[in-house]
Amino acid sequence: MAKIMISGATGLLGRALLKELSKEHDTVGLGFSRAQPPILKVDLFDREALQQVFSEHTPEFFIHSAAERNPDKFDNDPESSIKLNCAVTEQIARCCEQFGCKLIFISTDYVFDGRNPPYAEDAATSPLNLYGESKARSEAMLLKDYPSAAIARIPVLYGEVNALKESAVTIIAEQLIKGVRAFDHDSLRFPTNTADIARVLRQAIEVIGKELNGVYHISAQEMMTKLEMAKTMAPALNIDSATLVAAEIDENAAPRPKDCALKDTRLCAKGIEIDSRFSDAINTVLAPHLSH
Repeated sequence: MAKIMISGATGLLGRALLKELSKEHDTVGLGFSRAQPPILKVDLFDREALQQVFSEHTPEFFIHSAAERNPDKFDNDPESSIKLNCAVTEQIARCCEQFGCKLIFISTDYVFDGRNPPYAEDAATSPLNLYGESKARSEAMLLKDYPSAAIARIPVLYGEVNALKESAVTIIAEQLIKGVRAFDHDSLRFPTNTADIARVLRQAIEVIGKELNGVYHISAQEMMTKLEMAKTMAPALNIDSATLVAAEIDENAAPRPKDCALKDTRLCAKGIEIDSRFSDAINTVLAPHLSH
């Protein structure tokens, strides 16, 4: 049994990590604005508070999943968003080094520009937007100054949500319910269930342990546009998928890469991979939010 601390434990991925890892391991969740016991309320910008929580709980692994993930929010408030995604990451890395804890940093496929997929773990980063840049900057800092850290790049996520708008995938269902019928059919995505990410990270901790380091890619393998995701969800919402069409490209949105397929060569070699089907998993996720 390992002692695992998770930042962003009230978020979409953090909740899934807490749920999965708590089954076999001693877990401590950190949150802030939405933190309720047993999740500890900790301001990640507060170095002393962070050191205190490390000192009290002495985690063996720290999964840093807290982040600003909305690319458009970066354009509106770049300073605080970059501070959260970069300065906080370095602060946590220092604490991990000080207390002999293995850091697992959650990164993104948006560190790539989407022009040369699929991307191997050692591919050069080339982000198109500030969100991707903030993650690429943190990755470079960790690889240079904290080489024992592990970096887990993941794609767009969905999973158990408190409200459909909580993920970029389930918000499509909310848009469908509200009557939207046109969706992006240009950018290619690999929607991945947070439960699968959590399971893979649990297996990685159990199989590889403290030898985890460098970059790992974790992703489902089904390639879909938002329009294709919408067509997959439509039947559960009693909507005719034939009525859905491709939307015009929004020129005002933060630029998104076209295809950031992540090639997993490291975890796959250990027999740790994702093979679940989007159509099955998304219906399970949507079910609690549909009125029958």
